[in-house]
Amino acid sequence: MAVSQSTTPREIHGYKVIEPIGEGAASRLYVVSDPRSRSLHALKHVTARGVRDRRFLAQVEREFEVGSKVDHPAVRSAERLLRYREIVRTSELALILDFVDGVPLDAATFEDTAAMFRCFATVADGLRHLHEVGYAHADLKPGNILVGTDGRGTIIDLGQACRLGERKTRIQGTPGFLAPEQAALGGIDERTDAFLLGATMYRCLTGRYASSEMMDNPTPAPPLRRLCPDLPDAAEEIVQTCLEPAQARRPGDLGIVAERLRVVADACGNEEPASRLRVPA
Repeated sequence: MAVSQSTTPREIHGYKVIEPIGEGAASRLYVVSDPRSRSLHALKHVTARGVRDRRFLAQVEREFEVGSKVDHPAVRSAERLLRYREIVRTSELALILDFVDGVPLDAATFEDTAAMFRCFATVADGLRHLHEVGYAHADLKPGNILVGTDGRGTIIDLGQACRLGERKTRIQGTPGFLAPEQAALGGIDERTDAFLLGATMYRCLTGRYASSEMMDNPTPAPPLRRLCPDLPDAAEEIVQTCLEPAQARRPGDLGIVAERLRVVADACGNEEPASRLRVPA
């Protein structure tokens, strides 16, 4: 059931396609409607055209494995995984996901700094839930967070998630956000996600990358306070603690981080109203 990359199919495995919403190296993402319930879903359709593409199938299978276990408003869940086989080998997958009405964090705008920190707090809550079910996200970044009209963040794209303590056989993640242990193929756990959250916050607040792992011409990231002198002291403390190079020195309970981010949001809420904030792409 190969889908032409130049056309939008009318339906995929019985789901009516409403519109395309994204495209990757071997995948396309659509808003679809269930013909029985008429409810909206996201559908990720992945095609393996060669041996090298099979890693994308593995990522979708991992996204279903993890997404089918989560039950939290800040993490997009997965509902069904549909397989297409050629003889005995799977050649295509269609993953049915919860539909999240939002925009990527790196395209979002916020009323003020307080609203941005409240969004960060919901993301930290979502990470805590992932950890409770035994997984680390391992690829958190602004593009993997959707922001709804209510300002809350929802974590998406669980294709690189892994069990807590797992060591990957190759470097996976995004330059500019990678934790040191990811580049060293070390064990990935809650504190890895803390680093990724810190790198995401740093990027959103400063427009710069916090991590130099796998970056061309790496330079140390300046302290947050130097770039954002108007932020409360607690904001810098949270971000810098998450970005500790030593894994053991980072926070392991993202629920506590969420609580502290809400305190920062309340402190920022006392500031004078400013123009809407746009998160750097």
